[in-house]
Amino acid sequence: MTHVVMATGPSVNKSIADSIYGRCSLVAVSDAYRIAPWAEALVSADAAWWKAHPDALQFAGKRFGILHDFQGVKGVEKVTAASGTNSGLLGIMVAVQLGAKKIILLGFDMHSPGTHFFGRHPAPLKSTPPARMEVFKRQFANYMPRGVSIINCTPNSALNCYPKDSLENCLD
Repeated sequence: MTHVVMATGPSVNKSIADSIYGRCSLVAVSDAYRIAPWAEALVSADAAWWKAHPDALQFAGKRFGILHDFQGVKGVEKVTAASGTNSGLLGIMVAVQLGAKKIILLGFDMHSPGTHFFGRHPAPLKSTPPARMEVFKRQFANYMPRGVSIINCTPNSALNCYPKDSLENCLD
Protein backbone atom coordinates (compact mmCIF):
# COMPACT_ATOMS: atom_id res chain seq x y z
CA MET A 1 0.00 0.00 0.00
CA THR A 2 1.33 3.45 -0.96
CA HIS A 3 1.13 6.40 1.39
CA VAL A 4 2.20 9.98 0.79
CA VAL A 5 3.54 11.86 3.78
CA MET A 6 3.08 15.55 3.07
CA ALA A 7 5.12 17.95 5.17
CA THR A 8 4.86 21.73 5.08
CA GLY A 9 7.88 22.78 3.03
CA PRO A 10 7.54 25.61 0.51
CA SER A 11 7.56 23.12 -2.37
CA VAL A 12 3.99 21.91 -1.64
CA ASN A 13 0.73 23.62 -2.44
CA LYS A 14 -2.96 22.83 -2.85
CA SER A 15 -2.51 21.90 -6.51
CA ILE A 16 0.02 19.19 -5.57
CA ALA A 17 -2.24 17.95 -2.79
CA ASP A 18 -5.20 17.83 -5.18
CA SER A 19 -3.12 15.86 -7.71
CA ILE A 20 -2.78 12.93 -5.32
CA TYR A 21 -6.37 12.93 -4.09
CA GLY A 22 -7.86 9.45 -4.54
CA ARG A 23 -4.58 7.96 -5.77
CA CYS A 24 -3.13 6.85 -2.42
CA SER A 25 -3.43 7.38 1.32
CA LEU A 26 -2.11 10.62 2.77
CA VAL A 27 -0.61 11.51 6.13
CA ALA A 28 -0.60 15.30 6.59
CA VAL A 29 2.14 16.80 8.74
CA SER A 30 1.02 19.77 10.84
CA ASP A 31 -0.41 22.56 8.63
CA ALA A 32 -0.51 20.30 5.55
CA TYR A 33 -4.04 19.33 6.59
CA ARG A 34 -5.10 22.81 5.46
CA ILE A 35 -4.33 21.95 1.82
CA ALA A 36 -5.33 18.27 2.14
CA PRO A 37 -8.27 18.16 4.56
CA TRP A 38 -9.20 14.74 3.16
CA ALA A 39 -5.99 13.11 4.50
CA GLU A 40 -6.30 9.82 6.36
CA ALA A 41 -4.20 11.12 9.26
CA LEU A 42 -2.80 14.33 10.73
CA VAL A 43 0.41 14.31 12.78
CA SER A 44 2.33 16.86 14.78
CA ALA A 45 4.97 16.08 17.38
CA ASP A 46 4.61 19.57 18.86
CA ALA A 47 2.08 20.18 21.66
CA ALA A 48 2.45 23.92 21.06
CA TRP A 49 1.32 23.40 17.45
CA TRP A 50 -1.80 21.52 18.60
CA LYS A 51 -2.59 24.32 21.07
CA ALA A 52 -2.10 27.00 18.40
CA HIS A 53 -4.39 25.10 15.98
CA PRO A 54 -7.49 24.09 17.93
CA ASP A 55 -9.33 23.71 14.61
CA ALA A 56 -7.02 20.76 13.86
CA LEU A 57 -8.78 18.86 16.62
CA GLN A 58 -11.86 18.87 14.35
CA PHE A 59 -9.88 17.13 11.58
CA ALA A 60 -12.03 14.19 10.41
CA GLY A 61 -9.20 11.65 10.12
CA LYS A 62 -6.94 10.16 12.76
CA ARG A 63 -4.75 12.53 14.80
CA PHE A 64 -1.34 11.57 16.18
CA GLY A 65 1.36 13.08 18.40
CA ILE A 66 4.17 11.82 20.63
CA LEU A 67 3.77 13.54 23.98
CA HIS A 68 2.59 11.40 26.88
CA ASP A 69 0.02 13.87 28.20
CA PHE A 70 -0.14 16.25 25.20
CA GLN A 71 0.03 19.05 27.77
CA GLY A 72 -3.74 19.29 27.97
CA VAL A 73 -4.48 18.63 24.28
CA LYS A 74 -7.30 16.08 23.92
CA GLY A 75 -8.21 13.87 20.96
CA VAL A 76 -4.68 13.09 19.76
CA GLU A 77 -3.43 9.49 19.77
CA LYS A 78 0.05 8.94 21.20
CA VAL A 79 2.68 7.24 19.06
CA THR A 80 5.69 5.83 20.86
CA ALA A 81 8.71 7.77 19.62
CA ALA A 82 11.79 9.33 21.14
CA SER A 83 11.40 12.73 22.72
CA GLY A 84 12.46 15.38 20.21
CA THR A 85 11.29 13.39 17.18
CA ASN A 86 10.37 15.80 14.41
CA SER A 87 6.85 15.91 12.97
CA GLY A 88 7.92 14.79 9.49
CA LEU A 89 9.53 11.66 10.88
CA LEU A 90 6.44 11.08 13.00
CA GLY A 91 4.44 11.21 9.75
CA ILE A 92 6.58 8.43 8.27
CA MET A 93 6.21 6.37 11.45
CA VAL A 94 2.43 6.77 11.33
CA ALA A 95 2.34 5.77 7.65
CA VAL A 96 4.23 2.58 8.58
CA GLN A 97 1.80 1.98 11.45
CA LEU A 98 -1.09 2.38 8.98
CA GLY A 99 0.37 -0.35 6.76
CA ALA A 100 2.47 1.54 4.20
CA LYS A 101 4.90 -0.52 2.15
CA LYS A 102 5.83 2.42 -0.08
CA ILE A 103 6.07 5.97 1.28
CA ILE A 104 6.37 9.04 -0.92
CA LEU A 105 7.67 12.19 0.75
CA LEU A 106 6.41 15.62 -0.35
CA GLY A 107 7.19 18.97 1.26
CA PHE A 108 10.38 17.73 2.93
CA ASP A 109 12.47 20.67 1.68
CA MET A 110 14.63 20.68 4.85
CA HIS A 111 16.46 23.94 4.11
CA SER A 112 17.54 26.25 6.93
CA PRO A 113 15.97 28.18 8.42
CA GLY A 114 12.75 26.20 8.22
CA THR A 115 10.14 27.85 6.01
CA HIS A 116 6.77 26.55 4.94
CA PHE A 117 4.23 26.78 2.12
CA PHE A 118 2.42 29.35 4.29
CA GLY A 119 5.59 31.31 5.22
CA ARG A 120 7.04 31.40 8.71
CA HIS A 121 5.16 30.22 11.77
CA PRO A 122 3.35 33.02 13.59
CA ALA A 123 4.12 33.47 17.30
CA PRO A 124 4.11 31.68 19.64
CA LEU A 125 5.40 28.97 17.28
CA LYS A 126 8.95 29.13 15.97
CA SER A 127 10.54 28.01 12.74
CA THR A 128 13.26 25.37 12.89
CA PRO A 129 16.74 26.87 13.36
CA PRO A 130 19.67 25.54 11.26
CA ALA A 131 21.25 23.43 14.04
CA ARG A 132 17.95 21.71 14.81
CA MET A 133 17.37 21.06 11.10
CA GLU A 134 20.64 19.08 11.05
CA VAL A 135 19.43 17.02 14.02
CA PHE A 136 16.21 16.30 12.11
CA LYS A 137 18.17 15.11 9.07
CA ARG A 138 20.11 12.67 11.28
CA GLN A 139 16.83 11.40 12.76
CA PHE A 140 15.59 10.58 9.26
CA ALA A 141 18.88 8.86 8.35
CA ASN A 142 18.52 6.64 11.42
CA TYR A 143 14.97 5.57 10.51
CA MET A 144 14.89 2.85 7.88
CA PRO A 145 11.89 0.59 8.55
CA ARG A 146 12.35 -2.96 7.27
CA GLY A 147 10.20 -3.88 4.27
CA VAL A 148 9.20 -0.27 3.53
CA SER A 149 10.39 1.76 0.55
CA ILE A 150 10.71 5.50 1.24
CA ILE A 151 11.16 7.79 -1.76
CA ASN A 152 11.70 11.54 -1.46
CA CYS A 153 9.73 13.27 -4.23
CA THR A 154 10.39 16.77 -2.88
CA PRO A 155 12.09 18.86 -5.59
CA ASN A 156 15.47 20.27 -4.44
CA SER A 157 15.20 18.62 -1.03
CA ALA A 158 18.13 18.85 1.37
CA LEU A 159 17.05 15.49 2.85
CA ASN A 160 19.38 13.05 1.11
CA CYS A 161 19.09 9.81 3.09
CA TYR A 162 16.26 8.38 0.97
CA PRO A 163 16.25 7.79 -2.80
CA LYS A 164 14.79 10.64 -4.84
CA ASP A 165 12.40 10.52 -7.76
CA SER A 166 9.56 12.53 -9.26
CA LEU A 167 6.02 12.28 -7.94
CA GLU A 168 4.79 11.30 -11.41
CA ASN A 169 7.18 8.33 -11.58
CA CYS A 170 6.27 7.15 -8.09
CA LEU A 171 2.50 7.31 -8.56
CA ASP A 172 2.42 5.65 -12.00
